[in-house]
Amino acid sequence: MSSSPRPSTSSASSGRSSPVHGFDSSAALILVPDTEDSAANTPFSISSDDEYDSDDDSGVGGTADRLQASAFPPLSSVSVFLYLLSPFLKLGALLLPNADLPLKVAIPALLFFAGLAAFTRQIWYMLARYIRRADLEEIMLETFARDRRKEGRRWALRQVVRLASGVFRVLLAAVYVRASVDVLLPFLPDKLALPSDIMVTIVVAIMLAPLYFAQSLGVARVIYATWASVAAYVAWFICTAYSHSQGMLAERGVPASTGTLWQGVSMIAFAFTTTSTSPLYTALRGTTQPMSPRPRRSQSFKLLSALSVGIAVLCVLPLVFFQSTDLPASQERPIQPPDALATTPENVLAARALFETAALMLSVPSVLIPTPALPIPSSIRRAIRVPFSRVLLYVAAIGLSLVPSPLARALSDAVWMLAFLSTYMLPALLHIILHNLRSPLSIIIPPSTPVTAMSSPGMPSARSDVSDSRNDELLQRKERTLQRRRLGRRLVWDFGVWMLLVPVGGGGTVWAAGRLANKW
Repeated sequence: MSSSPRPSTSSASSGRSSPVHGFDSSAALILVPDTEDSAANTPFSISSDDEYDSDDDSGVGGTADRLQASAFPPLSSVSVFLYLLSPFLKLGALLLPNADLPLKVAIPALLFFAGLAAFTRQIWYMLARYIRRADLEEIMLETFARDRRKEGRRWALRQVVRLASGVFRVLLAAVYVRASVDVLLPFLPDKLALPSDIMVTIVVAIMLAPLYFAQSLGVARVIYATWASVAAYVAWFICTAYSHSQGMLAERGVPASTGTLWQGVSMIAFAFTTTSTSPLYTALRGTTQPMSPRPRRSQSFKLLSALSVGIAVLCVLPLVFFQSTDLPASQERPIQPPDALATTPENVLAARALFETAALMLSVPSVLIPTPALPIPSSIRRAIRVPFSRVLLYVAAIGLSLVPSPLARALSDAVWMLAFLSTYMLPALLHIILHNLRSPLSIIIPPSTPVTAMSSPGMPSARSDVSDSRNDELLQRKERTLQRRRLGRRLVWDFGVWMLLVPVGGGGTVWAAGRLANKW
């Protein structure tokens, strides 16, 4: 038993029939077969992943041609899990041993931001299902420029979204390249033909070029490189744990290229920032059969997202113990003499630096490939056979990694702010606007709606005097139970997104502004 049908406003134009044919549409409640009991009982969702499997090509995931041409083509569940896990095992996690936080602060902060990462991914997932689009551009357009008659406004907003996304990805790739080079420099010979940072950056750029110029994230070499970056993190973790157990973990501190925002808890917050959630949902749904009643459990996006966050916590949590300030004096790491640090530990530290560089360097292609293309004129694109836009973006990322240290620190702070805002504030803001400030995409048929369905042969005509659900106590009681159950979930979600927007997002933004202004 369900409430009155809630047809989408676009269903009339797409030709989908209404479920009220043959029933009295003027009734307060109508009988509709309930096929989503299991989805209604799911705590943090409204319906299951396959709710829109029978939608037209304008639904989530789009047409097959559009998926194939996208940077996120249809991917297997294993590949989607890889791209969900990989961002957590990058720069934020690699810098965590240098955070120097007490355990009573580090552990709750890590679990808190890990939970927020899972929560924000669920918000993106629900937003994509709500508007039946999984592109960030479409979600932003549906939020701020729903009226398709205002094409100028929609075009301007689309360009702003593409520009912001492109700038963030290019800056993030530049920060990764700069950090990977900074890690290697102390282990290189002092005398080189060229400045060591420039030479190493050029070598890194040459090595990454074949990976970056792949067509999409579905290309095998990009997937293998991302797996290699995860394996490099695991090897770095083992070297770090061994160095810590032997008391030879160097007090390296944060790299010189990181700015004032990369301190303490902010490193943990950055470690659990996440990107590309909605496109990965599209890529996963592109692998399901359109007529299958339900995707396989291994292809459930919510399950893959939860697994990625859980495994990331297991891989990152031990790092807070490696530089903890809570260790008593009797358990502090022994100070090694200089000659001991110059022999065997040097090999371990060099291997640790090599694996850290590999983990950062091999993640650059997966960051840069989804970057929106530059608006190159068609005449130039026809004249130049090479992918001119992608070449410019790659050169820009490599060039920005070579800027002087003061500018590099400013760029790293900009990356932190963009990652923080896009992860912890943007999804909450979009959710609040769509569900509280915008008219709903689905409407409830009012009691005064006239009957438009014609009676078919063998079916009784729809007359208001045949069935009147206003006087049906069973229907009314079931409807009240259903509304109370959904109201509880909606209140939980509203409370969660407001807490995410104001205390977390607003508080973090105020803290960052104060740090940049040297107020604290």
